[in-house]
Amino acid sequence: MARREGHSNGLDSLLGAGVDCQGTARVEGTLRLDGAFQGTLEVGDTLIIGQSGSFTGRARGRQVVVIGKVEGEVIGTERVELQKGARMDGDVLTRSFVIEPGVWFQGQCRMELTEADEALLRVEPASMDGGRTDGAMVRSLAK
Repeated sequence: MARREGHSNGLDSLLGAGVDCQGTARVEGTLRLDGAFQGTLEVGDTLIIGQSGSFTGRARGRQVVVIGKVEGEVIGTERVELQKGARMDGDVLTRSFVIEPGVWFQGQCRMELTEADEALLRVEPASMDGGRTDGAMVRSLAK
């Protein structure tokens, strides 16, 4: 299987190596995290946690691809993929779960979804009107 680091049409937002953020971020499109983030991430399309990326908290996206390090909960409305070299300590809720050889995973994966789980898997479009209540909002870099 060829190594794929992203599944979307393009990269919309980037938190690069050396960036250390805390709080809540909502991103339309695709976000690549190569730095460190603690808190809550809600991504409308694909969340990529790169090889140098580190995430602690709760992340949600249509697709979540982990190559780096995750501690916490990952919710993929369609798919969660742990690629070679990924290290995950936490729980996964998704419809499709892929683990490549060379991944360290400690946690649980749930794929039998209750009504409450289905509600969690519905990703609402991120509001980009500045109406956030707390934390930080990452705006698209591609626009």
